[in-house]
Amino acid sequence: MLEGLLRALVSGFLGSAGFGALLHAPRKGILWGAVIGSVGYTAYWLIFQLSGSELPAMFVGALLAAALGQIAARQFHMISTVFVTIAILPLVPGIGLYRAMSAMGQGDMMMGATTAVHAMSLILMIVMGTGIGSALFSLRKPADAKEE
Repeated sequence: MLEGLLRALVSGFLGSAGFGALLHAPRKGILWGAVIGSVGYTAYWLIFQLSGSELPAMFVGALLAAALGQIAARQFHMISTVFVTIAILPLVPGIGLYRAMSAMGQGDMMMGATTAVHAMSLILMIVMGTGIGSALFSLRKPADAKEE
């Protein structure tokens, strides 16, 4: 379990940093986005290992990545999209989408459709987690806002 946890931390960091570099993000954004991505992916991995259910694990991983991305954006005075995008990219179920299209291309429509529905369900969890994690920070009033 400890080896898997360490593997999740490292792979989440490297995946996030790699995508951040591909997207030409600012260096500070890449570093902290990768740290946040590592935390989000590790949370996903840990919840999936403990519960055996991938959908809630994906939701929590995306929620955590989005919330931490919002905090980092305020801390470093950068747009939150930089951190959130870098952080959630390791969660994207690319292999599931590839397998769905591969199965359909080989004529196995039932397997392709089943795999595609599962991958799209995971994407929906990412969208919901990211939306809710980001919305939590738009609910509070900024400290410098003036009362009317």
